[in-house]
Amino acid sequence: MKNKVMKIIGATALSISLITGVSSVVLANNVNVKSEEGNELIEISPYSLKDILNWDLKRDKVDPVEDYFVTIGYPHIKLDAKNTGAHSFRVELMHQSKKTVIFNAIVEPGETVELVNNDSMPLVPSGPYIVTIYGGSGLPKGKVVLISSNTRWP
Repeated sequence: MKNKVMKIIGATALSISLITGVSSVVLANNVNVKSEEGNELIEISPYSLKDILNWDLKRDKVDPVEDYFVTIGYPHIKLDAKNTGAHSFRVELMHQSKKTVIFNAIVEPGETVELVNNDSMPLVPSGPYIVTIYGGSGLPKGKVVLISSNTRWP
């Protein structure tokens, strides 16, 4: 009788762990990115997002700088930069202590740039970053959004 009870307990534990494992895989891979004209909306599993920077550039500073932080375990980052001004600007994301540049892109007037780094070329170390917008006397206008995730971006 004791062996039969142990087999039932073992089978139940195995079933529960299989169900939990399958649901974890489904949640981790359930990435749905949706964009609407004029109103960028990003939908992704709430368990996979961590560090979000939502920065409006208002033509009020020359070469503005903002801090950003990547948490350990969230090395997949995405950058969306939209230029609503009359002059191009360059957006750079650099790790503060390692001086590794993750993103360096020029955004032309009226354009939107989307960049993804899924922890490769270069690797995305956790820690503090500096986001710099180089627009010179053009005074950058637009929007920059950075998001880190523990799930690879499509």
